[in-house]
Amino acid sequence: MIPVPEELLWDYREPPEDLLWRLQRIADFFPGFGRDRETVVLLYRYRDKLKLDPATRSLVEAYNEADEGKK
Repeated sequence: MIPVPEELLWDYREPPEDLLWRLQRIADFFPGFGRDRETVVLLYRYRDKLKLDPATRSLVEAYNEADEGKK
């Protein structure tokens, strides 16, 4: 399960187990949080299921593309 930084848990003691909740919370603060490869890949994979504004969507796609280029 993807970890959620403590800074993003102001309203929860422990984050819910729901992957989409975790990704949405991270996406809401991207790229301040969630720039690691695993999180970027998951944000990219689930981008159509997350509520992303156009700028955040573009950033997620750019980060994923950059990570893909490192392989």
